Amino acid sequence: MEGILAEPGAEPVVTTLPDSLWAIENRLGTRSEMIVLPRTPAVLVYGILGKGLNRIYRGQNIYGTILCYGWKNNSLVPMSKDLQAEMLDRLKEMEVRV
Repeated sequence: MEGILAEPGAEPVVTTLPDSLWAIENRLGTRSEMIVLPRTPAVLVYGILGKGLNRIYRGQNIYGTILCYGWKNNSLVPMSKDLQAEMLDRLKEMEVRV
C-alpha cells in the first residue's frame, strides 16, 4: 500500500508500506501507536519504543520511524496523489503542521 515513510533526520518519501498490523509492527520493530489527524484523511503510525526524535505533533514528541497512511472508515487505505502531496509538505519539517 502506498504511503509516506518519515525517518528521523530525513525528508519524508512516498513508498510502499506494510498493510497489516503484524507487518507494520515488524517494520517498526516494536508495538505501534497511531494518531488520526483531524480534518485530514490520514493517520501517523509509529513505534512505542522508537529511537531518535523524528517529529513533534501538537506538542507530542514522536520518536523513530513514522508511517503515514490514508484513513477512511477507521481503516488504513492507500493515499491519493493529492493527499500524498499535502502530507509530504506537512511532514517535511520537525513540527508537523496541523
